[in-house]
Order: sequence, then structure tokens, then C-alpha cells
Amino acid sequence: MSNKPALNIFNSSNQNKTTSISSPFWTSSPVKKTNNTKKIFKQVWKWTKLLILIFFLVMGLWGCMQSMWDTNIKTSTTIGEGMEFGFAIGTSGDFRYDLISNGSNGYFAFDSFTMQFGPFFGLFIYPGALFATFISYLGKDWWGGLNVLLAIFLLLLIIRAFSVVVSIRSTLQNEKMSEIQGKVSEINAKYKGLNDTFSKQQKSREIMELYKKNNVKPFAAFEQVMITLPIFMIIYRVITICRPMKTATLFGIWNFACVPTTEIFSNFLNGGWLYIFLIMIVVPVQFISMKLPQMLAKKRSRNSVAISSAGSKQMKKTKMIQLIFTIVMCAVVIFSATGVAIYWFLSACFTMAQTAILHTIIMKNKKKNGTLENKLDKIFNV
Repeated sequence: MSNKPALNIFNSSNQNKTTSISSPFWTSSPVKKTNNTKKIFKQVWKWTKLLILIFFLVMGLWGCMQSMWDTNIKTSTTIGEGMEFGFAIGTSGDFRYDLISNGSNGYFAFDSFTMQFGPFFGLFIYPGALFATFISYLGKDWWGGLNVLLAIFLLLLIIRAFSVVVSIRSTLQNEKMSEIQGKVSEINAKYKGLNDTFSKQQKSREIMELYKKNNVKPFAAFEQVMITLPIFMIIYRVITICRPMKTATLFGIWNFACVPTTEIFSNFLNGGWLYIFLIMIVVPVQFISMKLPQMLAKKRSRNSVAISSAGSKQMKKTKMIQLIFTIVMCAVVIFSATGVAIYWFLSACFTMAQTAILHTIIMKNKKKNGTLENKLDKIFNV
């Protein structure tokens, strides 16, 4: 009788072991493999994206610094002076497109692919200038510089096609930041005046947890800035060195190569006053394009209003910084060449259209528990 229970215990143990061994061997491994593949893909994409952004930023900074020390790339509004891009001498027989021979005016021809002027000019300026010159040449008999306007417009479309992902991602992240800004302000207000190490760590922890909970990537906003600088430098250089840009005058009023503020202050009575109207058109549109995403994000947001008075003060400071940035960007526009200002005007119109479309899509899908918004977030915030 004493052996019976012992036999039962052994059998029970054996049974458990058999169950464990007989379970399918493939049930857990595929899940692990899928998860690992996803993690690897995310890491590879993360570092690839970072390297691409750094490359663009370095190229943009290279373009900025090069303009300060390299005399070979200096530009001039006078035809035949400074660096110019166009067709080889005698190719078209049209002075608006053919480069002249190198004279004593410090003239530098840039009519073929070369690394002589550095990677920024070779990799970015040359293809942009070639495209703009070719498009403007196709409509060389059009009135009022409309051919050049078309070239700038198409160049904008190409650049927008490359930067649309970053732009939409930035819009989505700005909206999320707007939605949780009140809570962030509350956390800042909660730890105001507490400078000990523990309080600082606790504050950072709470903010990071808030970001993680709402899938907010605080550095995503810098992606737009990292892309904007090289784009601005590319457009600026293309417009200021292309021979067609230097010779064209939009609607017979505004020369593409001239700087509005320079014309107003130095050539006011001889047509410079007409550039006041250009500024009156471009600057307000630029200002609205930068404020519209914030305004619409606030309209969509349910939590964008700070709860306490201390939080409200923090919000006001944030808005003040944004306003200063907007004013600086508007100043950049009016101190650039007219062609660059026109590009910024067209770009601002595209931004407003994109913002309005995205806003309409999100608002229509808010009733569906943000289904489409979540899909967009997954697509553009990988």
C-alpha cells in the first residue's frame, strides 16, 4: 500500500514532463524572430535616417561657410560678373543663356559637373542649376519671366517630393506637442525653483514618461530645421548664379537677382519702391504659413490649454520664442534675392495647402477614434 502513492506521484510528474515535451517546437521561435527583425529594422532605419540628416546639415553648413571664404563663388547682379551658370559659349547664341569668356571681372563659369568648387556645388547646386536653366530655356520667349517662374515652381515640386515625409512628420509631432503642452507646463511649474539633483531627475523622468505615453519624439522638430538649411542654400545659390535668373524680370517689375531691401534703400526713385509691394505680398504669407500649423493644431487639441497660472506663463514664453523665430525667418526672406523670396512665397503656399489638407483629414477621422491619424503616425514616425 505504501508503494501506491509513490507510483501516482511519479506518474503525475511524468505526465507533466510529457506534456511539456510534446508541445509544438515552432510556437515560440517565429514570434521571437519577427520581433528581432522588427527591432533590427527600426535600429537600421533610425541610424540611416540620422546619417542622412547629418549629411544634409553638414552640406548646408558647408554652403554657408564656403560663401564667406571662397572668392570663386561670389555672386553679382551684373551679367558677366561673379560666378554664373549657363550653357557653354556659343551653344544657344542667346546672351541670357550662353556664358561669356573669362575676362578681368573675376568671372567664373560653372557649366559642367565638377568638384572644383566642393561637394556642395558638385552634388547639389549643379543638378539644380542645370534643371532650372534647361526649363527656363524651353520657355525663353515667354513674357515677364514666366519661364523662370516655372523653373522655380518645378524645382520646388522636386524638393517638396523629397522633404514631404519630414514635413508631415514634423506637423504630426507639432500637434502632439501642442496637445501635451499644458501638461508639460504643469510639470515645469511643479518643479519651479527646485534645483536639487533629485528634483531635476524627477522632472526629467515625468516629462519623458509623458512623451513616451503620447508617442512624442521631442527631437523630431529639429529634422525640419536640418533639412531647411541646405534647401535654402541650394535655392539661394541656384537663383543667384543662373544666367537666366540674372537677366529675367518678373512681370517687368521685379528682377530675380536683386535683393528687395537693397533696391528699396539704394534705388528707391528708379523703381526700387516697387519692391515694397513684393515684401507686402511675401512676408504676410510667410508669417501665416508658419503660424497656421500651430493654430490648427490648437484647434484640434483637447489638452493644449495650461491648467494653472504658472503653466500659462510657461506657455507664453514658448509662444514668444516661436514668434521670434517666425520674425527671423521673415527677415531672411526680405534680405535674400527676389527669386529666393518668390520661392519662399510658393513654398509657403504649399505649406498652407498641405497643413489644411492634413487638418481636414485628421478632423474627419477624429470621430473614428483617430484611426487614420494613428495610421499616419505609424507611417511617418517610424
